[in-house]
Amino acid sequence: MLPTTSTTTITSDPGILCFHHCNVKVFCFTLPHTCPHCTAPLYADADADTDTDANANTNADPNAELDKAVGPRLLPFRLPYPFVRATQHPCAIVLRPSTGDFLNDYNNATDLHIAVTTSGGDIVEFDRIGLRRHRRDDNPAEWRQSLLVGDVPEPWHDFWDEVLQQICAQSVRWSIASYEEETHNCYAFVLAFLQALGHAPLSEAARSKTAFCEQCIVPRTTTAGKYISLYRKLRRSGVYVHRQHPKSRTKPNRRPTSSSGSLGSTNSYSSDVASKGYSGGGVAGLGVRTRPTLCTIEE
Repeated sequence: MLPTTSTTTITSDPGILCFHHCNVKVFCFTLPHTCPHCTAPLYADADADTDTDANANTNADPNAELDKAVGPRLLPFRLPYPFVRATQHPCAIVLRPSTGDFLNDYNNATDLHIAVTTSGGDIVEFDRIGLRRHRRDDNPAEWRQSLLVGDVPEPWHDFWDEVLQQICAQSVRWSIASYEEETHNCYAFVLAFLQALGHAPLSEAARSKTAFCEQCIVPRTTTAGKYISLYRKLRRSGVYVHRQHPKSRTKPNRRPTSSSGSLGSTNSYSSDVASKGYSGGGVAGLGVRTRPTLCTIEE
């Protein structure tokens, strides 16, 4: 099945803003005139305080002014956008949903597709259609909203291209006939390339499918999952108020140890990932019996 994109696909930063006020965090696309939580106006006269004699209320409660404040406690800031255009990142490993895009279409059951970029920004990928190369100038739509999994510094660029060319030259290995959805797919292609590259720490992690997923993919998809969930809440309501709860001092329960004294078997990766709160969206063909899940999208 060829990749598809939603008619409302956002391929650039939608501009999520955040500010603190009355002990809550407010997220929005456009700054409101009043606080959605306490309804106080947010644009008070900034010069009012400067015209007041600083020595007039020396005995006043220092917290009183904070209670009266109507402006944000901190200046609004823009949340970092976690996605990139793959063609703008040379010599990188990039990731996208197998179908659709992250912001609009990604869900907890969506498989992911992984590829490699060259020093010139071309995208090289392997799937059921075989080995393909997309020129940077073509700017393929399906790769305009990707996650940057990893890259290398400029001194490595020539060697990166050389190794990639050697891997791609193995035409039989990466033919349409050799493709197998679970074991010989896009993930196998990227790992084979990274293992041949010999660049630490990418190549070291690539020695194991689960290690690469845990060390390089899960951290990116976790961040992306939080952003996606927040974006969809804002798309529905325009404003989202996050109430900050005091941290609990209760000590967490320890995981029971096995009779051998270890924290579990060597095959407990999937349960470890689940305990960290990642669910849904596996990399297609990871090649383990229970595929580790990557992140939770709150609908």
